[in-house]
Amino acid sequence: MLKNYIKTTFRGIRKNKLFTAINLVGLSVAMSCFILVSLYVRYELTYDQFHKEVDNIYLVKLKFIEAFGGSYNQLLPAVFADIIEEGTPGLEEVTTTLSGAGGMYVKHGEDYIPEKYYTLQNSFFNVFTFPFVYGNKETALTEPASVVISKEMALKYFNKENAVGETLKVDGKGDFIVTGVLASFPKNSQFQPHFSFSLNNMSSLDQWGYNTFFIYLKAQPNANLEDIQNSIASLYAANAPKDAMYDGSSAELASFADSYWQLSGSGASMNNRDRGLGADKDIIYLCSGLAVLLLFIALANYVNMATSKAIERSKEVGVRKVNGASRKQLIFQFLAETLLFSFISLVASVILVEVFLPSVSNVVGIQLKLDYYDPSILIFLVGYAVLCGLLGGVYPAFLLSKFNAVSALKGRVRLSRSRFSHRSVLLFLQFTISAFMIVVLLMANGQIRHYLNFDLGFDKERVVSIRLTEEMRKKPGAFMERVRNISGVEGVTMGPMPGGAHGFNSVSFRDVNLKRVSRVETNEDFLTMLKIPLIEGRNFNPQLPSDQENAIIINESLAKELGLENPVGMTVSFGESQRTVIGLIKDFHIMGPRYQKGPLSLIPVIDSRVNSLLIKVNEQNMASTLSKIDDIWAEYDYKNVFQYQFLDDAYEEKLSQITATTTIINGVTIAIVAISLFGLFSLVAFQTSRRIKEIGIRKVLGATGANILLILGRSFIWLILISVAIAIPLAYSVMGSALNKFNNRIDLDFSYALLTVLAIVTFSALVIVSRAFMAIRTNPVDILKDE
Repeated sequence: MLKNYIKTTFRGIRKNKLFTAINLVGLSVAMSCFILVSLYVRYELTYDQFHKEVDNIYLVKLKFIEAFGGSYNQLLPAVFADIIEEGTPGLEEVTTTLSGAGGMYVKHGEDYIPEKYYTLQNSFFNVFTFPFVYGNKETALTEPASVVISKEMALKYFNKENAVGETLKVDGKGDFIVTGVLASFPKNSQFQPHFSFSLNNMSSLDQWGYNTFFIYLKAQPNANLEDIQNSIASLYAANAPKDAMYDGSSAELASFADSYWQLSGSGASMNNRDRGLGADKDIIYLCSGLAVLLLFIALANYVNMATSKAIERSKEVGVRKVNGASRKQLIFQFLAETLLFSFISLVASVILVEVFLPSVSNVVGIQLKLDYYDPSILIFLVGYAVLCGLLGGVYPAFLLSKFNAVSALKGRVRLSRSRFSHRSVLLFLQFTISAFMIVVLLMANGQIRHYLNFDLGFDKERVVSIRLTEEMRKKPGAFMERVRNISGVEGVTMGPMPGGAHGFNSVSFRDVNLKRVSRVETNEDFLTMLKIPLIEGRNFNPQLPSDQENAIIINESLAKELGLENPVGMTVSFGESQRTVIGLIKDFHIMGPRYQKGPLSLIPVIDSRVNSLLIKVNEQNMASTLSKIDDIWAEYDYKNVFQYQFLDDAYEEKLSQITATTTIINGVTIAIVAISLFGLFSLVAFQTSRRIKEIGIRKVLGATGANILLILGRSFIWLILISVAIAIPLAYSVMGSALNKFNNRIDLDFSYALLTVLAIVTFSALVIVSRAFMAIRTNPVDILKDE
């Protein structure tokens, strides 16, 4: 029986090559997109979920009062972990880590290799599941000069897995004895502990002012979480110093399992910054929704074409019924054909996945992999193919099997007596979705173009940004002077851009006290090189020693919030000191186009606090100029290669998430529209073949090609126009709400609707004409000669 089903399926494929190709392309593309999205969504939703009893792991966070921004932060003093452990019942373990992953250089032969590391308590491995393959978990980090490494690093640096007892040489930190080797761990983990050093190596752990630690705890399985929360809040209130750093803050618990999503902008993201588009559930929902839409479009196409071809198979059904086939057998036959076709499509889709997986990984910023040795992946693929086969085949199977044998053999079968057949409904839904997605595509790309061409309020052209390494931060002044003397260099200054990283200070004037005002530490070249307009007052003057300690330049927003109409010459409280306003500058977007302008202060930089440089290069011989800077860099830093980024590229990179999301929307939209047009093509072909004798008679009676084309395409065009009329207002409503989440958003004018109508109507008309033209050119004698 199965052999017969397979033979029948392949006979149908050979007989209907065009329809088979359309179905195969549409379903394979949809399947591959769905698989790719599923891999990405699975990666994100399983972040940190590999830890045993992960739902019992919590982290302590601070809630600041509104005056300090009202935000949450995980940065706490290590001493508070000891207080929690001693005074809170219901806990299995409390552990402390230094905030985020640090950077170091491992000395390997003559090379200095940059690596990331963590500083932990030994109890970390009792809270989190990072199994030891070698070494003693209980004592691995008790000694200050110990280090636990991953199996990958053991092979990399010692060429063997069991590296316990080996010496790891770290530049500037000394020698460390390897006391443990960890098994391989997932990429979708906040912690990537390839190197873990002992927290016992640090001093001042008992000071509240040393608040650069994360505190994690593991609750007992049946512990009362509310009691633990109340205990920690009380202990914090009783022990936290009453100073500005902790003024008005309170301690709360947060689920570690949810911290990837809820605290992505705080400490959680410091553990693993290389996370692609991660920690944004909106993107997860968007990708999932697009994949489902694309799959629906492909399955709708399949159902449409299968039912359209049902008339041609009616005589086959009649013959089978006359020969004794039951309806149940016919249903199984047609379902088997659909399932077989679904598995063929699955094979094609897996090939497409392997082809496009590197590109998709690049877009989403993480390394995705289709692991065929993972049983869950194989079950997913097989189950997915079965589901698609059933969804696409149930309706055609029941439709074909219910044909009356006599009517089928006489060719008198009709699929539907309704004016609005299911094929029309499915086509309507397909084009409604297509029009909706085209509007979304146009608006998303319009927002991206707006951001890329946005006026930030300063000149970023030909400005190179260099982030100084630890070696370079020891002597930035000498390096800057050497670079300034290069003929192709037009200016050198210090600044926080392009990352937007800057400090904050409280600024007060009379009764106005602003707690978190952005602070940029720079020199006198900052304003002139970046062409930031100085409204009144003057720039910093390196010849005036008083400027270093007393001068401040503020922007319009800060002057307005402080209530200063004529700020130049006024004295403001800046942190613990007093500074005189020497200049007022126009607002500019220091963080990029996605952020609003806000209060900003500029103060003279201290050499020891220089972290990044901005160098403006002449457009002539730019490559030669950068090569000369590289040569000077090599004289000052023997460990790190010279790395730079142009400022305009850096700001584009800050748009990577929205750019990547738009790329995903573009790809899925193109696939949806293409598959919908395939469906239209097949339906026009079906209608043409059904009405071929009518076309012949009309031509004999004098109908022109235009008349026949209008008759064939009229019903489709009206259906498509109604789809567009419904989709466009819906898309405007949805995108209007979505864009409200963005600062400096675009206005939604009528042009997006007009372009959508033109695109849909043009593509549809081309499809209808291309298929109908074949029937129009046919000689009516050839059509009617057998009548």
